[in-house]
Amino acid sequence: VMSVVQGMAIALTIFRVSFRLHIRRFWWEDAWAATAGSCGIAYLVGSWVHLLSRGTACVVSFWVTTIMSTCINWFTRMSILFAIARVARSTQRLYRLSMGLAILFFLTEGVLMAQKVREIESNSEWYQLPCPSCHVGHSMAAYQLATKFVADTILVAFSFRLLWNVNLPSRQRRMILAIFSSSIIMTMFSLFHAITNFLVDIWIEMIAVNLEVSSSLIICNLLVVVTYAYRVLNREPDDPEDVNYSGPIPSVSTSQQLTTITLGFVTETSTSFHSLDSPAASVPDRKEDMRSV
Repeated sequence: VMSVVQGMAIALTIFRVSFRLHIRRFWWEDAWAATAGSCGIAYLVGSWVHLLSRGTACVVSFWVTTIMSTCINWFTRMSILFAIARVARSTQRLYRLSMGLAILFFLTEGVLMAQKVREIESNSEWYQLPCPSCHVGHSMAAYQLATKFVADTILVAFSFRLLWNVNLPSRQRRMILAIFSSSIIMTMFSLFHAITNFLVDIWIEMIAVNLEVSSSLIICNLLVVVTYAYRVLNREPDDPEDVNYSGPIPSVSTSQQLTTITLGFVTETSTSFHSLDSPAASVPDRKEDMRSV
C-alpha cells in the first residue's frame, strides 16, 4: 500500500516537472520538487531492497532510505518556500527575506543530516542484525521534530505575512492559502513520526517515515496539480489569468504602461487610455497638405 502512495507521489512530481517545462515556467521551486522526486525514487527502490535483501545490500539500502527521507522532507519545504518567493519577487524586502530563509533551511538540513549520520554511525551493533536498521535516540527525534516544526511555522507565518500586507490577485491568494494548509499537514505527519521514535516497534516507525515522505511529496506537488486541474475544469483554456498562476505581482500598474497603436503609416504612442472613436482624425490629410504647399 505504501508503495502505491509513494508511486503516486512520484507520478505527481513527474507531471509537475513536465507541465512546468511545457509552459516554459520552470523555476527554482520546480527544481527543488524535481530533486525531491528523484530522492523519492531512490527511497522507494531502497525500501524494497532493504525489505528483500540481507547482509551488505540491506545495510546500504538502509543508509539510502535514511538519507533520502531526510532530503525529501527538507527539499519539499524548500520547494514551498521558493513558491512563496516567486509570488513575493516584486517586493524586494520579502523576496530577500525568502532567500535568507532558503539559506537557513539548507544549512539546517545539512546540520541535521550530519548529526543523524554521526549518531547512526556511532552505534555499530545494528550492523549485526538479521535485517540491519538503526533506531535514532530520543534526543535526535526531538531535534528533528523541533527543526521541522520551526520550518513549518516559518512557512505559515511567511504565507500569512504575504496575504496580510500584499494586494494579491485571487489566483495567487488561493495558492498561498494552499501553502498555508499544506505546511500544517506536513507538521502533523512530522509529529506522528516523532512519536513513533519513542516506541519500541521499528515497523511502526517505518510506516510513519513512509507516510511523512509520501505526504511531503504529494503536498508539495499538489500546489501545481490542483491549480492546473482548476484551470482546465473551471476556466477557458486561453484565460490570461492562469498563464502564470504563481508569477510575481506586476510592479507597474496598467495605467502606466505605454500603448502603441499603428494606423497605416503612422504610429502613435500614448501614455494613457484615451478614446479612439475616430482614429482617422489622428492622421493628417495628405491632400490638404499638398494643396497648402
